[in-house]
Amino acid sequence: MADTQRYVSKELSHFVGRGLPEEDQYQLLLHILQTCWLTYPPHDPTKPRMPKLDLSQPISNDKIIDYQVVCFCDIPYTDLAIHVSKYSKFGLAFNKSFLIERGATPVNYIANDAPVPITSTDQLFKPLDFMPRIEAAEKAGRIDRALYFDTSVRAIIDLFIALDSLCCDEKDRYFKGAPGGVHEQRFAQLMGLSDQQMLAVAGALKGNKSALGSVRALTDFLMNHVFTFMKCFDGNRSFEDAANYYMEREWRIGGNVQFTLSDVARVFFPVSYATRFRADFPAYTGQVSFMD
Repeated sequence: MADTQRYVSKELSHFVGRGLPEEDQYQLLLHILQTCWLTYPPHDPTKPRMPKLDLSQPISNDKIIDYQVVCFCDIPYTDLAIHVSKYSKFGLAFNKSFLIERGATPVNYIANDAPVPITSTDQLFKPLDFMPRIEAAEKAGRIDRALYFDTSVRAIIDLFIALDSLCCDEKDRYFKGAPGGVHEQRFAQLMGLSDQQMLAVAGALKGNKSALGSVRALTDFLMNHVFTFMKCFDGNRSFEDAANYYMEREWRIGGNVQFTLSDVARVFFPVSYATRFRADFPAYTGQVSFMD
């Protein structure tokens, strides 16, 4: 039975040049194969990875964090028609075992429109910019996962920006550019601390290497290994809808991926490029699948 199972693949595939003209997609595929790098924007593997925050955005639209990841889909090559219609017909695949060794893991899908078993908005954290949505949920008598995750993740990030600010000077902070004072106020509200108690907390944490080490370790865990691998989507969209991300069966690597040509299990392009590809890239002798 294992040989006939088709709903997952032994390979993970990456398609390139979404939204570009077909010729540019082809040239990008050649560039990737020639340089042996798969990279995230700004496509410079010499720069260290540092996810950035945009606190004006919620996690439910995947814009609060600039994830800086390379993405793959776990779809058998015979069943890629819907996926390539949303991305491109040009791409490459690696054996799943090769990518797992480089840190690849599936994302955790969150259905935005699914309700959570919370009976009152009093159980939600309440950042001011979320109040219209919270009030609407209260009127509707229904709290969905989008609102629950948006408010909870914002509270977690508020706490860790505040702790970062309390532990060290601005030049040494993890969340550079974030207004520490604002988040310290938020920290006090979330923890129910008075001004006097906050002064005591600040005195205990400033320059405290043990506290800073714990805060940094937990920040790295949440930012780079939890939030980076969450994918929110609207579950009621059609299979063909570009925003039905669940259809991608996505895996991610937090960072750029260097490989050798022999690591490439398969390349994808339309059959009309077959002769041209063999002439342009004779060094490649692996599997080819035509996306037509």
